[in-house]
Amino acid sequence: MRRKLAVVLAVGGLLALAALQPAQAGPRTAAQQRGVAPTRMTAVVTPRDAVRSSTEPSVFVPSELECTASRTGVNSKLDCDDPFPNNEPDIEVDPADPLHMVASSNDYGSCCDQFYTTFDGGRTWQTGNMSVQDPGRTGSDPVTTFDVRTGTVLHSSLNYTFNADGTQACDGDLVVSLSEDGGVTWGEPVVVAGGLGCDLDELQFFQDKEWMVTDNNPQSPFYGRTYLTWTRFESRNGNYVASPIFAAHSDNGGRTWSTPREISGTNHAICTFQTAGPAGRCDEDQFSVPTVRPDGSVVVAFQNGQNAALWESAEELDNQYLVVRSRDGGRTWSRPRFVVGLEDGVNDYPINVDGRQTLTGQQFRVNSAGNIDADPTTGRLYLVFADNRAGRHDVADPVTDVNVYMMTSTDGTTWRGPFTVSSARSDQWFPWVDVNPVTGNVGVLYHDRSYGHPALYNTTLAEGTPRSFSYTKVSTRPSRPRSSIFFQAGAENCLRCATFIGDYNGLDYGADGSLNMAWTDMRQFRTIEGVSGYAQYIFYARR
Repeated sequence: MRRKLAVVLAVGGLLALAALQPAQAGPRTAAQQRGVAPTRMTAVVTPRDAVRSSTEPSVFVPSELECTASRTGVNSKLDCDDPFPNNEPDIEVDPADPLHMVASSNDYGSCCDQFYTTFDGGRTWQTGNMSVQDPGRTGSDPVTTFDVRTGTVLHSSLNYTFNADGTQACDGDLVVSLSEDGGVTWGEPVVVAGGLGCDLDELQFFQDKEWMVTDNNPQSPFYGRTYLTWTRFESRNGNYVASPIFAAHSDNGGRTWSTPREISGTNHAICTFQTAGPAGRCDEDQFSVPTVRPDGSVVVAFQNGQNAALWESAEELDNQYLVVRSRDGGRTWSRPRFVVGLEDGVNDYPINVDGRQTLTGQQFRVNSAGNIDADPTTGRLYLVFADNRAGRHDVADPVTDVNVYMMTSTDGTTWRGPFTVSSARSDQWFPWVDVNPVTGNVGVLYHDRSYGHPALYNTTLAEGTPRSFSYTKVSTRPSRPRSSIFFQAGAENCLRCATFIGDYNGLDYGADGSLNMAWTDMRQFRTIEGVSGYAQYIFYARR
C-alpha cells in the first residue's frame, strides 16, 4: 500500500503515533512475496460490502476543518495543523475552474487523510481531516477526482484496522468520501470493496494501492463515469497467494458503485510466474493507475512481478508494466499487454533496515512505479517509471543510479521507448506525469539528488516532449532525509535516517495550462519534546 508504516519517531521518548502500520507492510516484488507471510490482507465478503442505495441521501458532516494555510513564497507549506508528518500527496485541479484544487495526503497527526482545498489558485488553503468510517480505523492512500457533471468531488482512501497484537494491518476497506461544496465538507464514506480477516489462519484479502479518474469529456459516451482501480492482496494460512487488479465504476458522483471485478486478466506469453493458481494468470500486481482517452476508452497501467532480470538470474523476478483497456465503459476488458520490463528486482537496490529497497547511502524505501496519463486532445498515452538499469547490479553490493524513463503510445497497443526523462547524476525517483491541455507538452515531477550532496534531495520538474525536456528545480531548499525526526532507521550507521518519505508525488495541469505540484518535503528543522530533526510536510508550487 502507498501508506503509513510503523514509526520510530526518535530517541528519548518522543511522542508515539498510535495505530500506524508495521514496518514490513507495503509493496514487495514477486520474489519478495514468495513464501513470505504478508503483513496486510483482507476481504470483500462482509455485509459492509453492499453499496449504498442510490436513493439514500448523502450525510454531510463537518470534516474537522483545522486551519487555513496561506501561500508565503514560491514554495508553500500546506500543513498548518500540527508538527507530525504528512506524505504521499495527490493534487487535482477542477476541470471547470483552474483556480479550484483539492490536494490530499497521509496525515500522522490524526487517524485520517488530510485535505487541502483552495478556490483562489493556491493563495489560501482550507485544511482538515476526512475519510474514516468508524472510530479506531485508520485512513490512508489519498486520491481525489472531480466529477464535473454532478459537481461532486470524490476522495478515495484505504480504511483499515489492526490485529489483536498490533503487528498486522487488516480488515482493510476501500472507501470513497464525497463533497458537494468543492472539498470543504465531506460525507460519510461509501464502501466500494469491504475487508475481512485479521487472523493469519484464515483467507484474507486486503484492498490496496487504489487510483481513481473521472471521464469529464462531454463528448464521451461515458461522460461523468468515475473509474476506481486497486490491488486485492490475497493470503491463505499466512501465505501470500496473489494480488490481482480490480476495478469498479460510478455514474452518480460516487454514491453507488458497480460490483468490483478482476481486470488484470490472463496472458500465458507474458505472465509465466505463478505463486499459486492457474498458469498464465497475471495476478502478481500492484500500482494500478487508470486514465481516460478522449473517445471514452479507459487504459489501466499496472506493475506485474514477472519480468526475468536482465542482469541477474531469472529468479530475481523484476517487475514489468502491463496495460489493459476497456472500450465499453468498464463492462469488458482486453487481455493484458506488455509495455516495458523494469530493472527493479531484489538485487538491483541496497536493502534498508526494514528489508526494503532503498537508494545508496539512504534508508527510505523506494519503488519503480510512476503513472499513466492520456493527452485530452489526441489520446496519446504517456507512462513514466524510475528504475536502476543504469546502476551497478551486484547481489552483494548494488549501487543505484536510478533514472526516470517514459513510454509512449498512440493507441495503447504499440509502445515506444523507454525514453530517458532524466539521466542526471545520482538518483531520480517517484515520477508523476501529466499532459498540458493547452500545449500538449508533458510535465514530469520527481525527487532528485543530483544538485549537490547525495545525502540531500530536491524536487525537479521536467517539461517538454520525449527526447526534448527542459528542467526546473521546483523546491527552493533541499530535503534532509538522513537527519529525520520521524521514521528513524535506528541503525548504527544511520541512526536518524528516515525509512519512509512516502511513495509518490503529484502534479496536475489546469484547463488554462497552469501547473500545480505537490511533494513530500523535509526542509524544516523542528524540535519536539526536546528532540530535533527535519520534519516531513506537504509543499506546493504553481507555475
